[in-house]
Amino acid sequence: MPDSRAVTASAETWKSYAQLLARLCPRISHILFASADGTSWWSSDPASASRVQYALSLLLRSHTTRHSEIDGLVETQDSSESRFGFRIRGALGEVLGLVVIALPRPEARLDLNSVHASIKPALDCLQSELSARAAIGELHENLEDNSRVLDLFQRLSEAATADGLESLGHIPALANEHLSGMVAAILLPDRNLTICRTRPGQPDGIESGVLAQMHRHLMTRAQLHGCTLVANRLALDGFIAAVPYKAISTPIRDEARRVVGVLAVFRVDTDSDFQLRDAEALEMLARKAAQIIRSSFDPVTGLLTSAAFNAQTAAKLAAHETCPGTHGLLYVDIDQLNVVNENHGMHVGDEVIQSVAQLLSRRGREGTLIARVGGDRFSMFLPGCGIEPAARIAEELRAAAIRLSGARADKPLLVSLSIGVSRLGERDRRLDHAMAAAELACRTAKERGRNRVEVFYGSEQHSARSRAAPSFAEQVSSALAADAFELLAQPILPLSSAPADPRFEILLRMRAPDGTRFCLEKLAGAAACQELSRDIDRWVIEQAIERLAASRNVLRQYPAKFSLNLSAASLGDGEFWRMLEALVRKSRIEPGTLGFEFPEEAASAHLGAIAPFMCRLREQGVSFALDNFGRDIGSLSHLNSLPVSCIKIDGSFSRDLIDNPKSQSMVVAITKLANTFGLETVAAHVETDAIRARAAQLGVDYGQGFFIGKPLALDDAIHDLPLYSCFATSTGLFDTSQVMQAALRS
Repeated sequence: MPDSRAVTASAETWKSYAQLLARLCPRISHILFASADGTSWWSSDPASASRVQYALSLLLRSHTTRHSEIDGLVETQDSSESRFGFRIRGALGEVLGLVVIALPRPEARLDLNSVHASIKPALDCLQSELSARAAIGELHENLEDNSRVLDLFQRLSEAATADGLESLGHIPALANEHLSGMVAAILLPDRNLTICRTRPGQPDGIESGVLAQMHRHLMTRAQLHGCTLVANRLALDGFIAAVPYKAISTPIRDEARRVVGVLAVFRVDTDSDFQLRDAEALEMLARKAAQIIRSSFDPVTGLLTSAAFNAQTAAKLAAHETCPGTHGLLYVDIDQLNVVNENHGMHVGDEVIQSVAQLLSRRGREGTLIARVGGDRFSMFLPGCGIEPAARIAEELRAAAIRLSGARADKPLLVSLSIGVSRLGERDRRLDHAMAAAELACRTAKERGRNRVEVFYGSEQHSARSRAAPSFAEQVSSALAADAFELLAQPILPLSSAPADPRFEILLRMRAPDGTRFCLEKLAGAAACQELSRDIDRWVIEQAIERLAASRNVLRQYPAKFSLNLSAASLGDGEFWRMLEALVRKSRIEPGTLGFEFPEEAASAHLGAIAPFMCRLREQGVSFALDNFGRDIGSLSHLNSLPVSCIKIDGSFSRDLIDNPKSQSMVVAITKLANTFGLETVAAHVETDAIRARAAQLGVDYGQGFFIGKPLALDDAIHDLPLYSCFATSTGLFDTSQVMQAALRS
């Protein structure tokens, strides 16, 4: 059971949840939030908290199963009111906290089902927040009484980023030591990884025998049940005789709570039985394993992360005393992935990324390290490989990638790679220098037409090119000066058939000298400089407002809303806000036309400063939306603190909405919260009809993504407003090009 301190939050957080409960069930007369052991976290009236103590004690003593639909009870001892208690559980069934509310009569006659249904959105959101806080805090809190284990966990934390695989190998060793096991193992089928450790003194080869019998069953049970399983008398499917082991296993989950692996410990059948404390320890070890996996492996491709790649490459270099120039380094960039995303949808772009990752993994020689270092970029370390053999491997990869091309929905899907090659291992060269050289060679390949391999030999000619090549930040600054940015508009349309004015998000693209468009994701990477971020925001806002103001008459006749993105750098700049107010006043754009959105996490650092500016702009008809909503555990507090009218649900929930119950639950909770606060909801990354249908079924108001509508030039979007007004309100979904063609034919 988590320590009560592991999930404590600020008074403002509890007040936010209390306000939400009061909105969902207005006649609530008392609210108490408590820890799993009954310690009070917050009470709406501390002086009269004793009113709900009996209900709290019943909640602590009763034993509703974790799989019950409603995990709570009703207490009616008092004739004037009834008290309803609910347990908040984590993903593994552990109790994270307790909620008790009191309702006066006649509301007290409501049954448990009715009360639970009315406040379920708040309970779901609270469960998400407490789970996140527990995951952060419970590990060390629960181990305070065991300094040896705490020290081992500390060493694991420090080593995780240095060498994730080595750190992961400590987990089963620690499980053996702490749980008195003979064999412990981590199984990660998607990573083709099995890590097994035998306790000293056990017979040689025992681990292979155990896993040969148990491997398939362990993973199947973990995925089927999704919780910790204890078998103190073990028999396998299809076998009558018992297996001479005792086993305990628990799932390893990714960030989306999907089961990606299992951690298991075995004892011989003559050893003592596994106990509840063993399950709790194993679950904590599994969480630590999941943390190491997240820090070491990219969730989309399963390749190493950039930090893990750098650390493991440096470790290999330090461990091998080789002659200079015997290692190869490849920097791989997927050409024009943004074109794939815009023409086919981000889900197809993800498929291309995964296909390229599989290609790199298949072609890598023994000892090769491969990492995804950016959205469409990879690095490969080829040990014991001279620069010419490395170049030949790069050429093989380039040729193989072309075969990934094809067609989707009668449109070509072109895949190619630009690859830079450099050498590594010389005494006077650091990894970051070799990586920069390979990246420069890759950039040269792209400048020379893409779909090619370039080698950095370190010659004067190449060094001069390196010095002459402008940084991407310099390119962005030059583009600002040369007016090389483009504004696109992506439709945001209702998911139901209810009439609604069309909406658009204004997107930024940069034109390179060769005509290539760079998407905002790459610009954001270049714009780490706050000043540059503010300059980009200012350019976008000035250009967008100027074009909308010039189309004032069209917008008056065909209303539409256009939202622009604000960076974290702009949010925290008071001068920027004053400039924005002046521009809006001067433009005289129709109220309701202009809106702004910003990431939820970016707003958290500036809540007090930006709220007054937002209120003044709202009086001028400007609206605001929180982007990436649900990613941060402080979501509810932000809703109470900022004058927003819309929330855009984080795209990670939309993209696996079909198969992930956790995402479905979060979307339901968010939509109900939005209804309570009178806010509209937008689902981002609606890439398929199945996602669109599911989001609409779960109550989301609007959708944005490839299936809803592709980005088009802002001027074209304004020009087509009569068509949007005609078609969008009747169907909710359409492809702009198809509508235009139909209109022309008619």
